Amino acid sequence: MVHFRRWSTQFQWPVIQLAIAGLVAASLPLAAQRPALSNDFRDCAAALLAAGVETGVAAEACATALNPDDVAECVTDIKAQTELTLADVVYACRRVRRPLELANCTVDIHSNLLLTNSEAALTNCRRSLLPLRFSDCVVGLNQAASLELNNALERCIGAGYEPRDISPTFIPR
Repeated sequence: MVHFRRWSTQFQWPVIQLAIAGLVAASLPLAAQRPALSNDFRDCAAALLAAGVETGVAAEACATALNPDDVAECVTDIKAQTELTLADVVYACRRVRRPLELANCTVDIHSNLLLTNSEAALTNCRRSLLPLRFSDCVVGLNQAASLELNNALERCIGAGYEPRDISPTFIPR
C-alpha cells in the first residue's frame, strides 16, 4: 500500500495553526456588551400603570406578552380614544396576535361610526384574524350599504361562504 506522507504533513500544519488561533481568539474577552437601549417589560409596565391598570394585572400582562411594548401601546391607544373599561381593553390586548392592529381596528370603527359603546367592536376586532381588513369591512358596509353596526359586524366576522347540504364523496365507516 502506498502512503502519501508528503500530503498529510503539508495539510497538518495549517490545521494545527488554525486550531491554536481559534483557541486564542475564544479565550479573549468579548467586546463589552452594550446595555439594552430600553427594557421592553419596564416600559410596558410603566405605560400600563400610568394608564391606571392595577399593579398585578400590569405585571402579568407585560410578563406574558411576546412584544410588551405593543400590548402597552394597544391599551393606551384604545383607552385614550374610546370609553371602554380598562379591564376589557387589557384583556383584549393580551389575547390577540396583533395588538397594534387591534387598537387600530377598534379606534377606526369607534371614530368612523361615532359609537358611544365600542365593546362589540373591540370583541370582534379581537376575534378577527385580520383586524385592519375587518375594520375596513365594517366601516365600508355601514357607510355604503347603511347596515347597522351589529349586522355589519356579523357579516364581516363570518369568514366567507359556507356550503350547506353537500353530499360527501367519502363516508367513513
